[in-house]
Amino acid sequence: MRGVQRLRRPGAAGWRTAAHSVRRLATGTAALHIGALTLVLVLAISFLPGVVAWSEPGDRGPSVTPDRVEESLSPGESLTVEKKVRTPVVPPRPDVVMLVDGTGSMGPPIADVQENLRSITRSVTDEQPDARFAVATYGDVTDGPRAYTVLQGLTDNIDDVQKNGVDRLDTDRGYQSNGPAEDWINALWQIAHGSGGQTEFREGASPVVVLVGDASSHDPSLGHSLGDTTSALREAGVRVLAVDVTTELGDGLNGNGDNGNGEEDNQDPTHEPNQATKVAEETNGELFEGIDADEVSDKVVEGLTNLPTTISYQTLDCDPSLSVSLEPSTRTVTSGKTATFTETVKADKDAPQGADLECTIQFLADGKLPDGSSPDAVVEDAAAHQNRDPYVAGLEGADSGPGAGADSGGRAIAGAAAGAVGGADGTAAAGAAAGLIAGTGDSEGGLIAGAAVGGVGGADGEVIAGAAAGAIAGTGGCDGSTVGLVGGALAGLTGGDTLGALGGLLGGLLGGGSGGCDDGGTIEGDVQGDVQGDVQGDVQGDVQGDVQGDVQGDVQGDVEGDVQGEVEGDVQGDVEGDVEGDTEGDTDGDDGGNDEPVPDYQEVITITVEDVDAPEVTVDDRTVEAPGKSGAEIDFPATAIDAVDGELPVSCEPESGSRFKVGTTKVTCEATDSAGNTGKDTAEFTVLPPPVPNEADVAVKTSVAPAENYVGRQTVARFVLTNAGPKTAKDVVVTAEWPKPDKAKRRALGPLTGCTLSDPCSIKPGGRLVVAQAAVYREAESGDVKATVSSSPSDPDRKNNKDSAHLRVLEPKLTVTPKAGPPGQAVLARGKDFPPGSTVSLTWKPGITAARSPVRVGRDGEFEAPVLVLRKDQIGPRKLRADVRALDRLQKPFLVVQRHLEPPDFAGRG
Repeated sequence: MRGVQRLRRPGAAGWRTAAHSVRRLATGTAALHIGALTLVLVLAISFLPGVVAWSEPGDRGPSVTPDRVEESLSPGESLTVEKKVRTPVVPPRPDVVMLVDGTGSMGPPIADVQENLRSITRSVTDEQPDARFAVATYGDVTDGPRAYTVLQGLTDNIDDVQKNGVDRLDTDRGYQSNGPAEDWINALWQIAHGSGGQTEFREGASPVVVLVGDASSHDPSLGHSLGDTTSALREAGVRVLAVDVTTELGDGLNGNGDNGNGEEDNQDPTHEPNQATKVAEETNGELFEGIDADEVSDKVVEGLTNLPTTISYQTLDCDPSLSVSLEPSTRTVTSGKTATFTETVKADKDAPQGADLECTIQFLADGKLPDGSSPDAVVEDAAAHQNRDPYVAGLEGADSGPGAGADSGGRAIAGAAAGAVGGADGTAAAGAAAGLIAGTGDSEGGLIAGAAVGGVGGADGEVIAGAAAGAIAGTGGCDGSTVGLVGGALAGLTGGDTLGALGGLLGGLLGGGSGGCDDGGTIEGDVQGDVQGDVQGDVQGDVQGDVQGDVQGDVQGDVEGDVQGEVEGDVQGDVEGDVEGDTEGDTDGDDGGNDEPVPDYQEVITITVEDVDAPEVTVDDRTVEAPGKSGAEIDFPATAIDAVDGELPVSCEPESGSRFKVGTTKVTCEATDSAGNTGKDTAEFTVLPPPVPNEADVAVKTSVAPAENYVGRQTVARFVLTNAGPKTAKDVVVTAEWPKPDKAKRRALGPLTGCTLSDPCSIKPGGRLVVAQAAVYREAESGDVKATVSSSPSDPDRKNNKDSAHLRVLEPKLTVTPKAGPPGQAVLARGKDFPPGSTVSLTWKPGITAARSPVRVGRDGEFEAPVLVLRKDQIGPRKLRADVRALDRLQKPFLVVQRHLEPPDFAGRG
């Protein structure tokens, strides 16, 4: 039965000879009705699956329903949404090549195309005005150079397509052939390879070849096999629409070389049938077979309105604490129908409470975006949007992020902070210069130190000297110089004048110049620079903030942290947030609204993470001496910190300042956040009659941030020391033990910021002190960070003198498959143990990297992405590089080889 064949349906057989060609030219007979061919071409180009546009005339409603999802979820909670995606109808950026058989029996079909070209092209341009058309013809191998000819290259000038293309189609090829088979396989191969520039498809185009003929093809065809040709077509993104014209003398596009007209017309050997079916299937195209007048239009409409279109999706800018999946991941429906999915949106169990998490979903039709570009061409908002790393290295308050200063973003922020500090005394220009120059060099830890020199050196009025110090010190090369530069910064600060700043400069240059560039020197420089620079103003010596470089206003002088440059106190110049430049304060309230429409075939998801955790309330045990029989009045601090609301007021029972009787009293303190979550803590207050024992009850609590980190990034441990009394704790010493790698140089450990054997501390009864220490690992590690505290006089409860916190350090891994390939090869890059939600830039070195958006790492720390070796790239070895902010670069070798390597020719050898 003749009609429109589905792709998997076998076709009929047939072939042709030279005598047959002459005969059909003379007779001019064909079973195909002329108007029917026109209808086939018009409908086929308009409705071909995968070459379809994202809209059609008239309002068809939203492309995605719903296109916005705005809900609230608790951490770890999920919701499901029934998603409907309207399938597209007409192609984006169609590049259509009309490839027409130019042999003797094709006269009537060619005449039909010549007469009705305008209706064919109009059916496409009415939907896509930027459509382009080309016209080519083919014959037989016996035609020599005329076996394939491009009459009109791709153009949007329809007059040229008519005059130079279809009007020049003729039927004078194929006279010397020995059978019905032609050479359209060669013609398709030439089109896929650009036809010498005449069929070069645009970037993001939807290429279509409309093959019109009545006979099968030689295979191989002028040296090109069917398999090589279909591979080339797929690689070029071409879909083939095969229109099989029924004639008396042809064997059909799916024939086997025998047209049934006897031996005279079939002198070539037969071949495997169904060539056109294979091409259509391999290119996700379509075959219209056995078309004749009385049923062609009905069959074309019936077939083309039930063509498959595959809808898939990708996430563009998705918060790492939010996951979105659709079931099924792809769905194939008939064109014009609606694809339905069940969408699951889940907030991670560790999602930041009170935050708005966003994710944008892009739907694709047959792998294409609405503008016709491939998914890799999407410029993710993520690249500009997510300037902050999902992992934060710091203690509390301001944060410069892990490995601060290890890339241009970190350096720039450090420079900006330095500029702010340097200009605080009114000499803003010099301060800005300090920050600018410090933030634009190519070194790492040295640059941050340089920024600090410029800022601190200029804060006392000698800003110009400080700017110079920051500028020169900031260009100082390797990270090992950080130690000397920090020393120089402190010298400039304490000097208090131009000479002091100059001394700081010279100290930084001389002390830092000898820093090494190997791993050990680099890590040591990072750690030394990161844990040596906050100037604090608290009499207690507490570490305020997160060892990021606070300069606080009371001039008390404790030096801790990492010289990141935050000013607090009288200047009120806080630079807070992470190294990405987030500014906290009055900027958190504006959500901007959702008035803007969502682009076609996109969905925007906004999830507000509910505040479900209670505030962390802290009140410490106390032991005091009663001055009389009625007990003692005790003033005590109690704090409450909420992840969403920040500091909260605390109520205690009994309250601070109450009189406590002799003996032990339980104190309970509570705080409630805005979501109604109540947190509490208890402490034991012991009042002893005189004389009290000569004891100091010292305790330590340990935490690390981030608890899960990556090689090359800094981890900071905080050791919170308390003294319940009754006496002042003296000679307080903290010792810390970190997981130890097999090779000592694979870990760099910074010094403790205080309470060491060489510099012990004192803690008054009821006092609290924070000691910090930083480390950087160069290999994967897992274990506990342990702390022990000792003091005098004797401690009545030694159980709380030790504490630990678990640390895990991951080492990202990159693999490349295959390890060698020709130009045009897509190489699959896979990553494991990368920071979830981070973006990875994949580039060739040497070589040309195709434009593409960064790759987003999944929630499981993995990614998979194809990386193209461009066709015009050179042969030879190269490396695929993977770059992630604040991580060491990873790279893997790849060898670009010739496309077709021939085996050695041993002919004639003995």
